[in-house]
Amino acid sequence: MFVVTGASGHTGSVVARTLLKQGKRVRVILRDEAKAGPWRQWGAEVVLADLRDVSALAVAMVGARGAYLMVPPPVPSSTGVMEACWAVVDAMGRAVEESGLPHFVLLSSVGAQHAGGTGIVKTLNLAERELGSRGTPMTILRSAYFMENWGSGLRAVVDSGVMPDFIGPADRRMHMVATRDVGEIAARLLREPTLGRRVVELTGPVEYSPLEVADTLARLLGRPIRVEEHTPAAEVPMLMGMGFSAEVANLLAELDDALHHGRLTFEHPIHVVRGWTTLDEVLGGLLRSLNALPHMGEGTTASP
Repeated sequence: MFVVTGASGHTGSVVARTLLKQGKRVRVILRDEAKAGPWRQWGAEVVLADLRDVSALAVAMVGARGAYLMVPPPVPSSTGVMEACWAVVDAMGRAVEESGLPHFVLLSSVGAQHAGGTGIVKTLNLAERELGSRGTPMTILRSAYFMENWGSGLRAVVDSGVMPDFIGPADRRMHMVATRDVGEIAARLLREPTLGRRVVELTGPVEYSPLEVADTLARLLGRPIRVEEHTPAAEVPMLMGMGFSAEVANLLAELDDALHHGRLTFEHPIHVVRGWTTLDEVLGGLLRSLNALPHMGEGTTASP
C-alpha cells in the first residue's frame, strides 16, 4: 500500500491514479471531505488529515510500502511562508519516524540544492534538509519548471493577445516538464525504493523558451500572441494588485529572477531524466479547459 499527499493537486493526483491503475492499494490524504468521493469510487482509501497533524499522518503511514510527500505551495495571501513550511515538514518527518515508513518520495524542484536566492524554492531546500536528517530512505524528485505554470493568467493572454514574460530573455530556452510526467515518474520511484538518499532530476523532452510558448499558443489559437518582457521586480506590484501578499509576491519575483539569471539549475545535469509530454499537449489541454481553441470546420480533422 502507498500513501499519497496532495492527491487533489496536479502531481499527487497523477501519482495516486497511476498506482491505482497498476492494481496497487492507495491511501490518499486529503483535507476536504468534499474531494473524497471520487477517490473512494476509484478504489482508494481516504484519510482526512491536516498535514501538520503528526498523529494523523503517522497513523496513515503505518503499514505503507512508501509515501509521496509534497509541501503545499502557499496561497497568494499567505504570510509567514517559511514558518508554515517548517510546521508541515516537521510534522511529516516526525510521522515518518513514528510510523516506521520504509521509504518516501519527496517532490522538490530544480535549484533546491541552494539554501537561498531561489524564492519559493527555499521551502523545498528546507524540506530536503529536514526530512533527509531523519535517516529514512528517501528519493528526492527535483522537477523542472511546470509547463502548467503558463496557465496562470492564460485567459487574459487569450483575450489580449499579449503574454507577459518575467523570466526572459524571451528567446532563451529553459527546462520545463509536464506535471503528468512528474506524477508518473514519482509513482515508478515509489515502486522502486532506494536504501539511502537518491536524487532524481526531471525535465521535459526538450527545452523551450518563453517565445516558443507564445508561438505554440499562437499556432493552437490560429492568431498572433506577442511576448511582452518585464523585469522580475515589476512582478511584485502587479501581483500585489491581484491580491498577493507582499511576502508571496517577493518570493515569486525572486524565483523568476533566479530563472532570469540562470541560477535555477540542476545539480547533476548529465544525469537528468527526461519526460515525454510536449508543450503542445500541455498548452492544448489548458486552452481546451478554457474552451479557447477555435472550432474545427466541417470536414476538418484534428491532428492526433
